[in-house]
Amino acid sequence: MVNDITISKGSYSVTIYALEVNDNYTNKIFVITPAQGKSNQADGSKNAKIVDLLRVTHEIVIRGYITGTDSKTAKTVKQDLVNIWKGAATAGGTVSLTYDYNAKAFGNTSATNTNPITGYIEKVNFKDVAMDEPSDLQSNPSNYTDVAKFEVSITFIEGTSI
Repeated sequence: MVNDITISKGSYSVTIYALEVNDNYTNKIFVITPAQGKSNQADGSKNAKIVDLLRVTHEIVIRGYITGTDSKTAKTVKQDLVNIWKGAATAGGTVSLTYDYNAKAFGNTSATNTNPITGYIEKVNFKDVAMDEPSDLQSNPSNYTDVAKFEVSITFIEGTSI
């Protein structure tokens, strides 16, 4: 089960109805292969030497969708997410991501902790997709001013500014 994710910055806040969340950790290590010459080939190959500088990157890749709300159309919510990605009219700074289903994996103390994770949105992709129409859409179109949704894929990198 994947819970909803909220991304916010400044006056903007967008809820993403997550379908899939990939939580990736990468540690950049350096591999040094010892030199081998004719004189020491008979000794066999040498084990590689590893240098671990703890250059750890935490990347969260989110696939889900956004829809309109009671006060905003789906296009307005999409524009809010683009505004967050562009910096939300502020000079730098991080974005807050709140996702509590797997909070323990994100370093929080309990699985129900909703402390936001700070970082940056590296990439956002939108795909305009058809939404299941309500059964009474044709007879009561005024009840459904916005029956659209956008599939969204976001790459979020946890970190702070320098």
